[in-house]
Amino acid sequence: MRIRDLQWKGIPMWPPEWWISDEGAGEEGFLKNVQFRNDQTPACISVVATHLGNDRNGIIILEDPLHLETLCSKLKENIGRPLSQIGDLEIEPLLSMPKKGPKQVRLQTTQGSHAAAFPPLAVKLKWEK
Repeated sequence: MRIRDLQWKGIPMWPPEWWISDEGAGEEGFLKNVQFRNDQTPACISVVATHLGNDRNGIIILEDPLHLETLCSKLKENIGRPLSQIGDLEIEPLLSMPKKGPKQVRLQTTQGSHAAAFPPLAVKLKWEK
């Protein structure tokens, strides 16, 4: 998947939405700095680009924080490159984990003596939906 194809709630996340924007600058300029921000809700990546001598700040938000960390690492590897080239970079899509975590459930056993002798064997994890 290309970086420019990433979306959050149907909104394209590349190029970032710049806080101080040169009209139509979009992918103009070079990547200067990136920082993973898990102190924000939702977690995001803070992006700084330089264009015509001016710094522009923006953010990237994705549904899954693991995707954000992967993207942040990829962006850090490409600091100094033109934004237009970065948008074409491929990142590995991660398989999203289920929204809920594992839940312990007791197995029904026909031989109660085995379950009593080995209690850990009588428990398995099942993903909730």
